[in-house]
Amino acid sequence: MKVDQQRMLGEIDAKIAATSNPRHRALLKTVREHVSAELDGRDLNRIMNTLCPDPQYHFWGAGIGDFGPKGREAVAAFYKKFLDDGYNKHQHLFERIVVDDNNVVLDGEMRIVFPGKALRGMGLQVDDADASYLFSYRAAAIFSFDDDGKCLCEDSYSDGLPTLERLIKLKPEEVPERITA
Repeated sequence: MKVDQQRMLGEIDAKIAATSNPRHRALLKTVREHVSAELDGRDLNRIMNTLCPDPQYHFWGAGIGDFGPKGREAVAAFYKKFLDDGYNKHQHLFERIVVDDNNVVLDGEMRIVFPGKALRGMGLQVDDADASYLFSYRAAAIFSFDDDGKCLCEDSYSDGLPTLERLIKLKPEEVPERITA
């Protein structure tokens, strides 16, 4: 299974190009910048600049209710860990990209490459802490925006969290390089 991060950005670019409403285009461009900053992984502020002053994240799908970070400090801490632990290599295989005046919805299969060390930090005893593992799952993300086009929240829905049974150990040549986006 390949993780093609550039394809994901290309699909967002195609949606931008096919969208004529200026507000919708602006929201899509904000999502693209947000995703690009995640993939690039070098600048937490670049991610945070796409967000409103008090973002509220909602994560659903683990059977434990909402476990997303709330508030700027908590969201920044979430992204710092995300970047520091190195699991910002991902691809959302979009089946749908939907936009209206206040929301962008991304729906499809998500593929995330997790370093073994990060998985162990999550309590998953993978066999090789120095290897990388692919986790694929169904996901929908809803980005909602304020009047200034800043993201108010990212509501993510998934079919569950990583488990040993759902991870595929990757060969070193299968691990995508960090992209400059």
